[in-house]
Amino acid sequence: MQFRVFGLVCVVLLIPKLHFGQMQDCTLGIGNKDTEVIYQVFKLSGEQQVVAEALAAEYQKNSRLIQEEVDLLFESHPQATPEDLQKMAKKFDSLKVALTTMSRTFDQKLVGIFNEKQYEVYLQLCNEVMRKPLVPYRD
Repeated sequence: MQFRVFGLVCVVLLIPKLHFGQMQDCTLGIGNKDTEVIYQVFKLSGEQQVVAEALAAEYQKNSRLIQEEVDLLFESHPQATPEDLQKMAKKFDSLKVALTTMSRTFDQKLVGIFNEKQYEVYLQLCNEVMRKPLVPYRD
C-alpha cells in the first residue's frame, strides 16, 4: 500500500517536470521587427531601452554574418550528387543551430535586464502561451 502511495506521489510530481521539459523556450526575438513591441509590453525604462537597442544591433550584426555564410554555402557548395547535398545540409544545420543559439542568448540577456515586475510579466506571458521561460543572463 505504501509503495502505491509513493509511486502515485512520484508520478504526480514528475508529470509537470516531463511536460515542462518538452516545452519550447519562451523567446522574445530581440533584434527582429517586433523590438518596439517588446519595449511597450515590458515598459522598458530609457536606460533599459538603450541596452536593448545595443543588444538588438549586436544581434542584427551577428545574424547578418551567419546569413552571409548561408548565402555563400548555397552559392558555392557543390550540389551535383546526393552526397554533396547531404554535406551541404549538415553545414546548413550547423549554421541554423548557431543562429538559434545566438538568438536565445540575446533574449536571455534582454530578460536579464528586466526588473522584478517586468520579469513577472514575462513569466505570466510565457505561462499563457505554454512556453518555458528563459533563465536571465546577467553579466
